[in-house]
Amino acid sequence: GPLSAAGPVPRRVAALLAPPFGRHPVLAAATIVVLAATALSTAEAAHDLHLLLEAVGA
Repeated sequence: GPLSAAGPVPRRVAALLAPPFGRHPVLAAATIVVLAATALSTAEAAHDLHLLLEAVGA
């Protein structure tokens, strides 16, 4: 197409403006699992930090 010789920047812009890929249920489920694990890990780390700060008297 006309963008093939236009250089890297217009191709990147065209890629950003392109329609998204079709929905992939497995990818969506994997994303949800990763986000849930991240949320649980963050909550556990916050709890541990709170206990540590109490232990040192901060």
